[in-house]
Amino acid sequence: MEAGRITFAKLCHEELLREKERDGIGLYAEKRLHSVLKRWMYDDFSAHEQKVPQRDGKISRFVADILTPAGEIIEIQTGELYPLLRKIAFYMEKTDLTVTLVHPLTAQKYVSWMDPATGELVSRNKSPRHDTVLSGLALLKPFAPYLGNERFSVLFPLVELDEYRLLDGGGQSRKLRSHRYELIPLALLDAVRLRTKEDYLACLPTDLPQRFVAKAFGKLTRLRGYALYDAIAVFEALGAVERIGKEGRSTLFERKI
Repeated sequence: MEAGRITFAKLCHEELLREKERDGIGLYAEKRLHSVLKRWMYDDFSAHEQKVPQRDGKISRFVADILTPAGEIIEIQTGELYPLLRKIAFYMEKTDLTVTLVHPLTAQKYVSWMDPATGELVSRNKSPRHDTVLSGLALLKPFAPYLGNERFSVLFPLVELDEYRLLDGGGQSRKLRSHRYELIPLALLDAVRLRTKEDYLACLPTDLPQRFVAKAFGKLTRLRGYALYDAIAVFEALGAVERIGKEGRSTLFERKI
């Protein structure tokens, strides 16, 4: 893992220098993180952006982020995962290739505020918000049919980021509805791979009561809103929990493992 962290940091530095040479600072924030992850996963450009062959040998219209000579497809998504569903479904149903879905989780983030007129750095603070493997797992609800399949795995790199924002928003602070100027990946803190059904089930909190409602699950995991219910839905799909009725107006769940 230490070698992976060093390589990630090296690639972050290289990508930042490359964008500076192109005068592209502030224009390719999401692409930079994507590019770093792509090179970190497989640093051979000849395998990048390759059309995927179907099981019958015909070349499909789908282009994989990475298609290795060993027959592994690697898809890297820094934003919402749902748009990848059609591609992943095609890979799983129309090919025999193995598929790895890579989605970075923000384990630590610093937010730097800049004056839009002068470019002056006004403040830099550590954000209290961060992702967890459970919040990442909640995003996998659309891919529930493939979780635990021997040909499908998920990799969550837990990364440290520096987010630069412009003080061009509303309110007295000028932060309301402000715009992101730059998102710079700084370091890899950890990486979690989920491959087998047991890997996913291991994410279920061990101190979760035998019977529980969503509110109790949220209090224990600090998940809220859609993420809370989507995480429970993933564990339902895996057979780890089951709806057994009502407790007042809330749905009552029971652990099955």
